[in-house]
Amino acid sequence: MHLRALALTCLTALAACDNTPIETESAEELGVSTAAETATRLYATVGNNELSFETLGTFEQRDGVRALILRATANRYLADVLSFVPDDAFGDANVISERRFEIVLHEGHELNTVLSGLPLFVKVTTNTGTPREYTARIVVAPRFYDFRGDSGIWIDEAVTPRYVIQGNDNLLYRGHASVSGYVDWLSVTAPDGIPSVYGRPNYKLDWTYTKLHEAIDPHTVPLAFSAGGDNGATMQKTARLVARVTEFALTDGDAYDVWPSPPCDPVVSACYLSKPAGTTDFSQCGTYRQVLRCTY
Repeated sequence: MHLRALALTCLTALAACDNTPIETESAEELGVSTAAETATRLYATVGNNELSFETLGTFEQRDGVRALILRATANRYLADVLSFVPDDAFGDANVISERRFEIVLHEGHELNTVLSGLPLFVKVTTNTGTPREYTARIVVAPRFYDFRGDSGIWIDEAVTPRYVIQGNDNLLYRGHASVSGYVDWLSVTAPDGIPSVYGRPNYKLDWTYTKLHEAIDPHTVPLAFSAGGDNGATMQKTARLVARVTEFALTDGDAYDVWPSPPCDPVVSACYLSKPAGTTDFSQCGTYRQVLRCTY
C-alpha cells in the first residue's frame, strides 16, 4: 500500500483524569489525541480536513457474530474508507452516509488483536478538500467508567494487556483496584465476565480475552465491586467496562513512515531476560506487545 511521503499530524488535547496514564506502542509519538473517561469524541485535522471518532465503541450483531462498532464523522463527503494493520486489510470499514463511516471489528481474532494494543489504520478518501487522501491511526483499549458508589473502593480506569504465560495463551488483560481502610476481601460480581481478583490490598483484576469480551459486551451492564470482612460487605461500587478509542491521529503521509512498527525496547529486553527461569508474569517489563517484541 503506497501513501504520500509528506506527513502532517495534528494534536487535539483533551482533559485528563485521575487514573493511570494510557500506555502507547512507542516511546515517542506525535499527533496523538488521548481520551480520558469523560471524553465522548476525539478530533484531529490534516489540511482542511477534520475527522472525529466517538470514543465509546458499541456492540452489534454483524455477519452472524458479535462485533465492536466504532463510528467516525468527517467534514468532507466521503468517497472510500479502508481499515488495515501493517501489510494487511483488517476489520471492515463502511461508509454509512455522506460524511460518516464505521469500523467493524468482529468478536474473536479481530477484536482481541486490537484490544491487545495493535494500532488500527484507516485510509480515508474524500471527494473534496485538501488533501483528498489521508490516514487515521487509532488505538482501542478496555476502560472502566461510570463509577458509582463508595469512594473507599478505587478502580483504575485502565485495563492493560500484559504478557503472562498461561498455557497456550500469553495474553492477559489486567486491571487494578484498592480499598481504603482495613477490609478482608474485595469481590467482583456480574452476569458474566468476572475477573480473577487477588493481591490484597492492591488488588489485581485479571481477564482472559474470552472473559474480557463477556465483561464489555454489552457495555451497559456494570460490574459490581464489594469489600468487607467477617461481618459482610461494608462498601459497594459499580463501574462499566467498555472498549474505547483512547488515541487518535491523522497524517497525509505514508502511515508506515509516520508510525513505524517499534522494535524491541532494550529496557524491556533487559527486564525480560533478567527474570529467573520459570517466571510466568512479565507485567513489570511492559505491556503485552512491548514484551512480545522482545521474546523473538
